[in-house]
Amino acid sequence: MNSRLSIMIVTDAWRPQVNGVARTMEMLDVELRALGVRAQFLTPDGYRQLPMPGYPEIRIAMASPWSVSRASNLYGFKPL
Repeated sequence: MNSRLSIMIVTDAWRPQVNGVARTMEMLDVELRALGVRAQFLTPDGYRQLPMPGYPEIRIAMASPWSVSRASNLYGFKPL
C-alpha cells in the first residue's frame, strides 16, 4: 500500500463550470500534488444531471447516498 496521504474531495462544482469554486478545486489539486498528497475528486461527472431551476447553465447531479458511497469505495476510501 502506498504510504502517501490520500484524500477525497466531494464537490458539485466542476468542469465545464468556470466559477470561482471550480477554479479553486483545480488549484487545490495542483497545490496538494506539490505537497505529495493524492487528491481524488468525486464530481458530478458520471451522474445524471438536470438544469438548476432559474440557472439552467448550472447542472445538478442526481446522486444517491449509495452511489456516492460506492464511488468512494472504488477508490479505496472509507467513511470516517
